[in-house]
Amino acid sequence: MASSTRAAKLAAEQALGSLSGLTLDTAAELFAVANALHQSAQLRSILTDPSAAVAGKEKVIRSVFGGKLSDASLNLTITLAKLRWSATRDIAKVAEQLAVRVVASVSTDAHALQAELFSLEQIIAQDNELELALSSNRASGQQKQALVKSLISGKLSAAAELLALQAVLSHSVKRYAAVLENYGSWVAQVAGESVALITVAKPLSDDQLQRLGNALTASFGRKLQLNVEVSEDVIGGVHVAVNGEVIDATLLTKLNHARLQLN
Repeated sequence: MASSTRAAKLAAEQALGSLSGLTLDTAAELFAVANALHQSAQLRSILTDPSAAVAGKEKVIRSVFGGKLSDASLNLTITLAKLRWSATRDIAKVAEQLAVRVVASVSTDAHALQAELFSLEQIIAQDNELELALSSNRASGQQKQALVKSLISGKLSAAAELLALQAVLSHSVKRYAAVLENYGSWVAQVAGESVALITVAKPLSDDQLQRLGNALTASFGRKLQLNVEVSEDVIGGVHVAVNGEVIDATLLTKLNHARLQLN
């Protein structure tokens, strides 16, 4: 993320933090803004043009979204248009992240919400046909949302359901499971944590998981949300990924390293 967008993202988050009375409806409105920005290059270009007058941008926003957004969402969208962006698509990406932040902030249990997203992500990732159906451009967003509804009906909280349905419309990454992973990471960040994806050969006991969590917290200097995935690709040991940083202590990796040294 380039410097202009980093500064804009921080300013947008601060503007969001100053608002009160946020609800899941607010998040849904911000998702609608993000979707519209993703779908319209012309709208993105107008709202991110640094040479354009703010008054003109505001007029466009009120023309496109007026009557569809609450005052809070409308004003936040205007704030986004006032900021400077490194690339036009960044404004859409940040609008989507703000929406996820709202969902996390109004959720009664961000940890449970993140766990719900991870559970759904695992179900999708383990079914190639389902992943393909939800990630393909052949089906409409409405059709894919209908498929998601059939999978999660009555099984998720309202917050998790909103994120699960929005994820099929996201343009942040192509794979549906990867979008859910992004959302889970953003939720964890709002909760003041990072997510540690732990891959093991067999399930860990509660004691093993607690000791591993304590060790990772000490190593990274912050509390981590632990998501455990069992994979037959892991012969033994543990593979841990935290925000792109990888600790690989699996037996397979050790054997590969030994083989390279012998060669």
